[in-house]
Amino acid sequence: MNFVSHQSSRQSPVKDRKYWLMALIATLLLGCVNNAPNPETQANLATSTVQYEQWQTVSLGGHKMGYRHILTEAIKPTLINTNKTLSVTLSQPGVANRDITTTLSYQESASGKPISLSKTVQSNNTNHHLRANIKGNTLTLNTKNSSQKEHYTIPQPFYLPEGLRLALLSHSDNVKPFEYFSWNFSTRQFDKIQLTIKPYSNPEQPEYVWHIQQKTIQGDSIKHSEIFSDAQFHALTERSFSNGDEVLIRSCDKACATASFNPNTHVYRQLIRSPYKITDTALHGKIRYLLDGNFTLKIPNTYEQRSSIKDQGTELVICEDCGNEEKPSQSDLNTALEDNYWLPAKNPLFQSLVTEILPDHNSSAAGKMRRLTRFVTRHMSEEPSYSGYSTALEAYNSKKGDCTEHALLLATLARAAQIPTRVVFGLAYSNERFLGRKYVFVPHAWVQAWTGERWESYDSGLGEFTAGYIALGLSDGDQKDILKINEQLHNINIKSAIQIRSR
Repeated sequence: MNFVSHQSSRQSPVKDRKYWLMALIATLLLGCVNNAPNPETQANLATSTVQYEQWQTVSLGGHKMGYRHILTEAIKPTLINTNKTLSVTLSQPGVANRDITTTLSYQESASGKPISLSKTVQSNNTNHHLRANIKGNTLTLNTKNSSQKEHYTIPQPFYLPEGLRLALLSHSDNVKPFEYFSWNFSTRQFDKIQLTIKPYSNPEQPEYVWHIQQKTIQGDSIKHSEIFSDAQFHALTERSFSNGDEVLIRSCDKACATASFNPNTHVYRQLIRSPYKITDTALHGKIRYLLDGNFTLKIPNTYEQRSSIKDQGTELVICEDCGNEEKPSQSDLNTALEDNYWLPAKNPLFQSLVTEILPDHNSSAAGKMRRLTRFVTRHMSEEPSYSGYSTALEAYNSKKGDCTEHALLLATLARAAQIPTRVVFGLAYSNERFLGRKYVFVPHAWVQAWTGERWESYDSGLGEFTAGYIALGLSDGDQKDILKINEQLHNINIKSAIQIRSR
């Protein structure tokens, strides 16, 4: 979520529009567990036979935004490889359109036994690859930028696309709901899928044979979608919702699916209206908010934010020292120093970089954070880029991204400098005009660092922390955390925002 230059010391939050996109892509790929061919399979692709191919157009809220291509091939007589490629084009005023391509690949035996699966995301500043191998009841996850492996016990029944299709063919005469598990790369968890399948007959749509109601259960979150398939359970049309807007995937030919179009300005979909203008004086003081709406987020207490549940909704009091968060344990601080896929703090590049940025080893943690924040601000491009969710390493190398890349890079550098940090996902207030709208809260990400006495906010994108920052969740940078928040943003209403004056 990036930021353009602005005449004031506080930069414009134009960069803060990506939350909805990641949730949308996750919605489009629900249940799409794909297999990546291993080297032996790659060598055999020349002898493959196409079993099924489908082109589909993808729209959001009635506006086309890309296409999906599904290709299933038989590799010799014993292996089935399925690729599902989703290509999405984003528009943003003043800059060129951005393309994001997400490919899910699955490898199975001819009888539907799962072997492996992968996910690759590519854009102008993102290129990361996740691969999972299946052996027995264990799924082993490998990442392109890390030697670490993660092991997960597979719940049963577990299916990849071809195995699921074969299971549905066997189940088609059974009126009972069909239940299975699929792997979700974005959350690195297994989703429980429940299908209610009924025959469908319509003379105007003779290709539709099955009407499927799908319920996807992700922890305490449930997503619903509607699918119309042919007799062999190939999905022809899928309808779901992302942040209140209809997502429609409809089969057509290649020319239709890939036809050029004028993308809608999707990067501005997630603005939350403020009840009124908040003055700069109030932003630099103390504000009491009241939030209501049908959301289930547990809004955190921090050193800057105090959260409490009232009859009218959730009350937040925000200022530089309004919070009542408990002091972290040594274990908490150790966790906030850990290296992970999104925050590769142990990478030699970052270890060397912090030595250059912070030559004075005796300076305070707060002083070091100010230096690191200035470095990230200067290093990252001022032009926003919303193409995917990059790791800190990708953000550093490309110098592109938005507020998430800013936050991930800053948190990684801080951890490399042995400063405990956490990534905050939430909202930031802006008095600027966006497509005719003023006085709005925009999705935002920033960093909180433990400076010895408190968790203190640092933001290399927008600048200094104000009472206009609402923390909705705390994270170690994992994409799954921002997805959980994003899918509920459209349910949040900021009912009031009142300045609390000192007496």
